Amino acid sequence: MARRYEIPVIKITSGQRLVLVGIKEEDVEQIWNELGMTVGEATAPCVHYVQACPPGTAVCKYGLQDSLGLGLELEGVYQDMHLPAKLKMGISGCPRSCGGESYLRDIGVLGTGKGWTVIFGGNSGGRPRIGGDVVAKDLSADEAKDLVKRLLTYYQDTANPGERTARFTERVGMDRIKSDLLS
Repeated sequence: MARRYEIPVIKITSGQRLVLVGIKEEDVEQIWNELGMTVGEATAPCVHYVQACPPGTAVCKYGLQDSLGLGLELEGVYQDMHLPAKLKMGISGCPRSCGGESYLRDIGVLGTGKGWTVIFGGNSGGRPRIGGDVVAKDLSADEAKDLVKRLLTYYQDTANPGERTARFTERVGMDRIKSDLLS
């Protein structure tokens, strides 16, 4: 496709996405159609991406949970959700967290031998908050998905416009977030 449309630059982003730079305006719609995709809102206050490590149970010898499957499911559900600020998710199939970087994302989900751990409020940007807070551990996949939904809705309803989860967590406090969501 890159040769056929004479796309001069292809880049892999830190969020595990391909960027096609230099597409001719008249080719954009046809390329989206061939890829079977729609144009995402990568600049809006929404879920920018869900970064997942390779399916740990199939590829990585340390993998304990299906990170890619969960990541694809979460991205499909929340990619069009409007939020107070951009949001990034990281899904890791094991506690090493190397491919999904779960502790460095706004929402992280980490696979363990006992299930999933959900993390909130990480950020690796210009004002980092290295190590989001663990909200809950040892969850089933359905429980983890439900908690992610509740976290996103709570953040959507409570955060200030433009406030990323790291600053939101610092302002509100993890104890209050847990109290409001887990009680």
